[in-house]
Amino acid sequence: MSIPNRIAPAEELGRGISSRRNARRAERSNIPYHEFLPRIGVTEISVDRLSVGSLKESTAIADARNPKFYGWAVVIAQDAGRSGRKVAVSPLEGNHRHADIILPASAAKDRDEQRRHAHE
Repeated sequence: MSIPNRIAPAEELGRGISSRRNARRAERSNIPYHEFLPRIGVTEISVDRLSVGSLKESTAIADARNPKFYGWAVVIAQDAGRSGRKVAVSPLEGNHRHADIILPASAAKDRDEQRRHAHE
């Protein structure tokens, strides 16, 4: 299957949940914003393009990457690309469905700005 090199606005982007606690919290209400919070100094948030290919294939990649994979925190690409953020295709070896949500450069060292973006 050919993977498009542009992310469509309606694509689902998934961030793997690797905490049992956060997975349970997500089942009860909303996904904790921490799932989309990058480390200080980092402006890229690694995601998988769930709308491309099968969910089974994406889940197999996530399981191989992290044995403590509990599911996906999902955001629509159009929403991920708001408030100065961008979404970009960034395939990796072994994961051609990889993409990044890129925060504005000003968020790199501003933890409050990173938190605001993670909440959104």
